[in-house]
Amino acid sequence: MARVRKSEPKRQSFGRLRQERSGRWSVAYLHRGALHRAPATFPTKASGQRWLEDERDLIELDRRNVGTWTPPADRATKAEAVKLTLRDYATRWLEHRTVAPRTRENYLYHLNDNILPVLGDTPLAEITTDDVRAWHAGLGSDKLTRNARAYGVLTAVLNTAVDDGLIDRSPARIKGASAVKHTKRNVVLLEAAELAELADKMPRNLRLTVLLAGWCGLRRGELLALTRADVAADGSTVRITKGVVVVDRKYQVGPTKTRESNRTVTVPTHLRPEVKRHLREHVGKAKTALLFPDPVTGSFLTEGRFRGPFFAARKAIGHDELHFHDLRHFGGVMAAVAGATTKEVMDRLGHTTSTAAMRYQHVAAGRADLLADRLSALAQG
Repeated sequence: MARVRKSEPKRQSFGRLRQERSGRWSVAYLHRGALHRAPATFPTKASGQRWLEDERDLIELDRRNVGTWTPPADRATKAEAVKLTLRDYATRWLEHRTVAPRTRENYLYHLNDNILPVLGDTPLAEITTDDVRAWHAGLGSDKLTRNARAYGVLTAVLNTAVDDGLIDRSPARIKGASAVKHTKRNVVLLEAAELAELADKMPRNLRLTVLLAGWCGLRRGELLALTRADVAADGSTVRITKGVVVVDRKYQVGPTKTRESNRTVTVPTHLRPEVKRHLREHVGKAKTALLFPDPVTGSFLTEGRFRGPFFAARKAIGHDELHFHDLRHFGGVMAAVAGATTKEVMDRLGHTTSTAAMRYQHVAAGRADLLADRLSALAQG
């Protein structure tokens, strides 16, 4: 069979046609300063010409302010959305999303359990605001945080569909539906002496978790992922490059919470002997040896195994309401008290925004006022 030769584009009054090596015809035309191609090739020259004639008619109608013409590529994308279900698109959306393993697991939970059973088989382009409102109302009112998280995932999927040109506007437009309403809890801010007492009440192999969380502002997941290689031999620095996360109920090492969380923290000089003592007495010689291994499995220390000693220690110092994350607040305030700038506090704690760092500085300023009052009291006494 003779091979069809690729021909030069054939120009005509509107648009151009070109026969490809396959024998099929590609078609394109210029409009509004851009070249628009047909979304597919045509089996015959005549079928390509008919497509051009239809496009010319649409342009003529558009010139009469009918608003009929849109770029062929956009129309092809919208046509795909007509037959593309939310389930198919959301599956593809999650596959291409770069997120931490725990976040991916959370997205998958909301899609499979809360979103797709109701909206999954609906074509993406046919989902209306009423559909979203009915779905959201069907979630009930007994689990408001879950509802807000699920709505946030649906909103993210639909907003990406808008960016991809599959729909013109997201139908998820329930005001405030993604806001998680938390009962505000007062952070327990320890004094330096109380932090030392809390550490003393912990088992010897876990004493350093409290001190590093407090004086260096480390998160619990960052602490439990630390290995000997992450700590300077002289105890002067701790390098944070990973964190322990729970995926499918299994503890594993993953990336840090944010890109800014990758950092090297300088350990205060008074704490360095404690770091070296811990390395010497409780950590294996290998560079990969965990600083705080589970005493039974030797793997990552689980939350359940850590919670018992910590709860006992906080009770012993009279702070039953203390959360481990409160120690990180201690680290932020102490850095601010020591004179750290907003940027320095952000770098030390791995914050992405200055909001928290500025809050620490505000608290530190209050403590400076309290110190001044104490000095005055001493002078008057």
